[in-house]
Amino acid sequence: MVLKTQISKNYFKEENGVLIGSIGQINPDFELQYLKVRTSEKRVYSDEELIQLPYLRGHQHAHEWELRNKSAQRVLKYFASKSKEHLLDLGCGNGWFSQLLARNTAMEIIGMDVNKMELEQAARVFKQNNLKFVYGDVFKTFFPTALFNFITVNAAIQYFPDLSEILKRLLKLLKRDGEIHLIDSPFYNLKEIEAARKRTDEYYKQIGFPEMSVHYFHHSFQTLEKFGPEIMYNPSRSSRINKLLGKKDIPFPWIKIRKH
Repeated sequence: MVLKTQISKNYFKEENGVLIGSIGQINPDFELQYLKVRTSEKRVYSDEELIQLPYLRGHQHAHEWELRNKSAQRVLKYFASKSKEHLLDLGCGNGWFSQLLARNTAMEIIGMDVNKMELEQAARVFKQNNLKFVYGDVFKTFFPTALFNFITVNAAIQYFPDLSEILKRLLKLLKRDGEIHLIDSPFYNLKEIEAARKRTDEYYKQIGFPEMSVHYFHHSFQTLEKFGPEIMYNPSRSSRINKLLGKKDIPFPWIKIRKH
């Protein structure tokens, strides 16, 4: 794996199949709270369940995974023709989407997260030559600039406090004409954000983890506009068609940002 060789030179060590950057770079409070919430929500899956994703059957979140599978299949179709490219799947969690990309394309995939427990599970369950997992903070982990052709952030951009800051960081990691793909995350108009924050606060209070709301952020379409986004999937437009056909789909957009 050429990409693994490139990043392994940059002072990574490997533990339980996961590449680890410098010690002390992860926010332990977020990692702990996130895992507690995931466990409470029944989103920490067994190895057997993880292998099934996104085709999970007989689980309380099975319907949600049906919608996420629709979204994933759209993205896979886009990447199907890619071969020698390098892709970073940021916020990969248990690695289900990283392995889907690795299994269905010839790209070299790096899945990265700040959740060590799920990364170790991903490394244990998904053993593919073109897939590797990294435990680290994307702002503090050293990668060569212009390393990746693509960066995907699937259902994770809401955990980064400053949208402009994270997008600028990711653009530095991209090669020329590289692309960032923001998938399955909510974006709001500015006038909607305060109400969305209140809903988030109420949700985390209801499930017993009010402290988690400080780690969840509500990003605006207006901030995205500065980066010249291209809407690859518009849920508002699709929902009208799906309503007529009696179908359901993911309620969040798929957004592409290109580095020029």
